[in-house]
Amino acid sequence: MDFEILHLTKHDDQRGYLVEFLKKDELSGANKNFGQIYFVTFNGKNIIRGNHYHLQTEEWFGVVFGSVSVVLEDINTKERKSFTLHYSETEFVRLRIGKGIAHAFKSLTDAAILLDYTNKQYDSDYTDRHKYMLIEK
Repeated sequence: MDFEILHLTKHDDQRGYLVEFLKKDELSGANKNFGQIYFVTFNGKNIIRGNHYHLQTEEWFGVVFGSVSVVLEDINTKERKSFTLHYSETEFVRLRIGKGIAHAFKSLTDAAILLDYTNKQYDSDYTDRHKYMLIEK
């Protein structure tokens, strides 16, 4: 299944912290072109986002506040993974989701925020977003 979890360094000082979320050197091929950055918010516990996959788009997620449950499924092999991502004072975790991997997130806290980078800019004429139910509402 095409996904990767990476533990990133938090550079802390008296002002706060800085995380190098994603660097051009970590991208290859078509991913070297800039796509789009989103903040995805969850305005309550048990809010569900996602329940879709992309055929041409890869995404990189990081939790900047709260906790979320994650479900991934390869649309071809039906292999499924479930895990939890949390905001942490000591480390930052980045999740990369490849093409053809259905994904859904469910907030486990009263509020949560994800940082989301996609390698393709949103196009309302072709969204590359295909519904795929992983977590029932």
